[in-house]
Amino acid sequence: MKSNFIQLSAALDLMDQLDDDGKPVKFQVKFVTADRNNHTGGEIIEVPSAVKCVGFRKGKIVFDSRKPSLSNKTNSRDPHHWSNSTRNILLPNGRILKIHIRLIIEFNNQKVFF
Repeated sequence: MKSNFIQLSAALDLMDQLDDDGKPVKFQVKFVTADRNNHTGGEIIEVPSAVKCVGFRKGKIVFDSRKPSLSNKTNSRDPHHWSNSTRNILLPNGRILKIHIRLIIEFNNQKVFF
């Protein structure tokens, strides 16, 4: 019998997985929006099919988490995903969205707990 709950750390591990071809595994996620700077949020967003990605580099979407080599330096700012507890996800429409992992309320149709 499948559990209706998943621990956040297990959800993040599943989010990091790659398939046999080395491509990121798709997942369903539901989270709450929040923006402390603008005092907005509270909207629940559900993404039925997303994959974790790093962001854009030279106009292309980057999926792995390896640091670029010294020869491929970019001028972009380090997002500090670990210290900010955030992840970038790629939406089906090609848009990249940054989510706060502590605001994830559902992952693969299972409720998330800490």
